[in-house]
Amino acid sequence: MCLSFFGFFALVLVSVYWINRGLDLFDQLISDGQTILVFLELTTLALPPIILLVLPVAGFVATLYVFNRLITDSELVIFQTAGISPLRLLRPIFYFGVILALLITGLAHGLAPRANAEFRERSAILGNDLVAQLLRSGVFQSPIAGVTVYIGDISPEGELRGIFIQDRRDAARDITHRADRGYLLRDDVNARMILLSGRTLTLDRASNRLSNLTFERLNYDITQAHGSTDGASDETGDPLPDNERAMSTPALVDADADLANRAGIPLDRIKWELHDRFSQALFAFFVPLIAASCLMLRNFSRLGLWAQILLAVGLVIPLQMSKNLLSAQVINAPHLAPLAYVQPLMCALVLGAVLLAVYKTAHLRAIRHPDIVEGSA
Repeated sequence: MCLSFFGFFALVLVSVYWINRGLDLFDQLISDGQTILVFLELTTLALPPIILLVLPVAGFVATLYVFNRLITDSELVIFQTAGISPLRLLRPIFYFGVILALLITGLAHGLAPRANAEFRERSAILGNDLVAQLLRSGVFQSPIAGVTVYIGDISPEGELRGIFIQDRRDAARDITHRADRGYLLRDDVNARMILLSGRTLTLDRASNRLSNLTFERLNYDITQAHGSTDGASDETGDPLPDNERAMSTPALVDADADLANRAGIPLDRIKWELHDRFSQALFAFFVPLIAASCLMLRNFSRLGLWAQILLAVGLVIPLQMSKNLLSAQVINAPHLAPLAYVQPLMCALVLGAVLLAVYKTAHLRAIRHPDIVEGSA
């Protein structure tokens, strides 16, 4: 029963997150002139990280829903009055937690990093699709920090008119290109802008000297302005991801300070990501058990289960927030990355405390109503 409702809640939550993410991507891609197929490709690649984020929440909600139905239908009352221990009642939730943890493990170590890497690679390629990005007139655009491009008008034949390019990436000088007209050309590797009938102004910041160069034709390398899509490479020649979430688990295990420097990723973030992938599965295992245990604290009154539900939510939310607080302690301290396991350890302690309260409640119930227990025996 938990698995069926878990699938339903997971589908609903993933759809909400996916639509929210898809709207942002749709606006961005359509404004860049991309097709609907590109939109579908990127939104599909964004699904595994979203599913990884949503699964523990879906497991928590599904457990609350199932146990709420068991209690309102008096089925859990029958089980408990029959002398079935709380641990025996939690056995199906234990198996459900194991299945949830295995799903999280497969996503965190396999599908999500690959999808993340592919998503960033496709985004980088689309980000360098200058024909789509720069063919917009009357708009100041900054494809990368320090570079500003403006195109006054675009003819139906694709001729650019009133071109302005300012490149301030070099700390020693500012370069400004101004051309009456031009064209965008690209092949499989490079993208170039051919500027016609213009001038280049170069300001030397050290000497505060301005040089003026008039040209009839200038070949401006747009690919260089956007940066190469080929990042640092590892020993095998494969490009290194520029984000720790796009790295495979074996790469995270083998990562050292040298690889972190070449990839441009802080080593503390790499180590934290490694331990966090294992911690996510452990956290997902404990969440359904905490939810079920909280609902078993009910004294079978007619006031409903709101107190127990709020207790479960009030316990799980701080546990989830604790990961954000712990991750802040790992900055510039990679040796503190094992703090990621503090969250599942806290979950285990909370579960133990709630189970202790469940046994105490069951014991008090047996003292107050011995006839019910004896009759059920």
